[in-house]
Amino acid sequence: MAMLGGLPLIVRVVKQARKATILDDVIVATDDQRIADAVKSYGGDAVVTPGRFACGSDRIAFVAKGIRADVVVNIQGDEPMIAPEVIMKVANLLIDNPKAVMSTACSLITSLHDATNPDVVKVVMAKDGRALYFSRGLIPWHDSTMYDSAPVFRHIGIYGFTAEFLQIFASLERTPLEKIEGLEQLRALEHGHNIHCIKTQQVFSGIDSQEDLFRAEKMLENLR
Repeated sequence: MAMLGGLPLIVRVVKQARKATILDDVIVATDDQRIADAVKSYGGDAVVTPGRFACGSDRIAFVAKGIRADVVVNIQGDEPMIAPEVIMKVANLLIDNPKAVMSTACSLITSLHDATNPDVVKVVMAKDGRALYFSRGLIPWHDSTMYDSAPVFRHIGIYGFTAEFLQIFASLERTPLEKIEGLEQLRALEHGHNIHCIKTQQVFSGIDSQEDLFRAEKMLENLR
């Protein structure tokens, strides 16, 4: 609900998502009526979900039960700068690869500050793009002398699911690593499911602090 460039943060996320032409619909799933009202006041669609959910993907799975779809994309509500091209690539990965059931995105980290910031989630991948692990810690580990030669990738807050796997994911028991790291995607990995990553040049991540909000405001000013 924080204001960014005169609009609530969530409304900016909706506007960015609507630019991704591969999406047939954009729906905000929330447990707070104030968020739903804000989205609807700007012409968006929102569903207020009952009860408590362990993560956003569980909440989205609840809403998606009543929707006919091949692919469902979870775009987190704190990603106002998410590029439509990234959304398209995450969805298309599942469409183009019939064996893939879950996808996400990442970008190269270029500062030691971001690499060691627990609010910036990191991911390490196999050569074919499958995620091996996600962490709030620095992965892969290396000392400062190796930083320039060992790439570190930032996870971007977006998940693509096949409609079928989204329901499977939500039915899985929460896992120890998911709880320790506070990262829902680890549930899929711990249960033996693959997550395929696309790489992007986008460098901005989600709004997790007042500092992030200030930085986003400066980016908007520069764009103007």
